[in-house]
Amino acid sequence: MPVRAPTHRARLIAVTCLAFFVVGVLGRFAVAARLTTWDQTILDQIAASRAPWLTTIMRTMSLIGAPLFAIPVGMLVATLLYRRRERRAAVCYLVTVLSGWGLNLVLKALFQRPRPNILARLSITGGFSYPSGHAMLAPLVFAFGAMLLARGASAAATRLWWAGGLAMALGIAYSRMYLAVHYPSDVIAGLLAGIGWVGLGVAVYSPLNPDPAARNP
Repeated sequence: MPVRAPTHRARLIAVTCLAFFVVGVLGRFAVAARLTTWDQTILDQIAASRAPWLTTIMRTMSLIGAPLFAIPVGMLVATLLYRRRERRAAVCYLVTVLSGWGLNLVLKALFQRPRPNILARLSITGGFSYPSGHAMLAPLVFAFGAMLLARGASAAATRLWWAGGLAMALGIAYSRMYLAVHYPSDVIAGLLAGIGWVGLGVAVYSPLNPDPAARNP
């Protein structure tokens, strides 16, 4: 949907503001250990579902969502959009992904929440915990990328693109809790921050508007 209208931009910016407000509030609660009991209860429930075959899948999802894999995927998607002569979309997507990655590092340094030690971790990781970088990158790289790549496709194909992007984002986010390297509140905050950053990128660049340089269908 085109977002040139001021009301559309205002709504997207409002979504971004609300998302980061919640991220800030959750972060204060998390650092003050006011969410630890709730986090532990959820992690215990997730740990009860662990199985060897599921652990393999979750490790794979986590690997896909890692910056060393997700950032090159993002660059590939931006290249595909550019080759389709959707230059506004390509620039919006690449800038949003890379700046979102950098923003996550800033947020981690700001809140400095230690990693959970509630359960045995099934993956080696370091750095601070809040918000989850995987969970923040997932909607930026996969869900937003799928939304842009789906433009011009049939209704059925568009639904598949959107479903695939959403499934990837949620699967990557869940894997971080399953592997016990993030608290649930870390993952929720990461998803919210990613969605909010997408909203801001769309509001600024309007990638869903027709690109003057694009080919006619």
